[in-house]
Amino acid sequence: MLAQPQPVAVPSLRSIARACRVAPSAVYWHFPSEVDLRSAVLDAEYTSLIEAVEAALDNAATDTDRLVVAGDAYIAWALEHPGAYQLLFESGDELPATRAERGPRLQRRIVDLARRVDPDAPFAAALLLWSAWHGVVSLRLHKDEWDWGMTAQEANRRLVAALTTHSAGPAFSCRSENESQ
Repeated sequence: MLAQPQPVAVPSLRSIARACRVAPSAVYWHFPSEVDLRSAVLDAEYTSLIEAVEAALDNAATDTDRLVVAGDAYIAWALEHPGAYQLLFESGDELPATRAERGPRLQRRIVDLARRVDPDAPFAAALLLWSAWHGVVSLRLHKDEWDWGMTAQEANRRLVAALTTHSAGPAFSCRSENESQ
């Protein structure tokens, strides 16, 4: 049992009401159920994450490595919003409807940037980047007692540098053997 994945503990409506110093019934005026409240929180936080990464990319200087900018923004948002990050990516809850609306737009931008890593398989490269960014965040959140020897942003820079440096060689490809594009 201990080795099995466990759900992220989500606060009850009562505890949320208590933290907001309102009666539990007051929460129901705005949200008919705990599922509706959780969905609204996920939607708001997912929107916040997308806006943070998009704003960083939109405001980046033209001579900046945009993969580094995207990774820094993702990592910074996650470390500044650890509870929201865990709800979004470490719980069994489905991502909100906002994902269908805005998620693909951000995904296309990251895939386009990932062409630097692997021009033949940019989607796979983008998934590897996102997985690595997620790993940096998850380890920072859950293993804060470790001596990392570098900031999360430095880890991102090293990651992007390693991927873009190694992608220049002909032996590197993110494309799987079964992938046919």
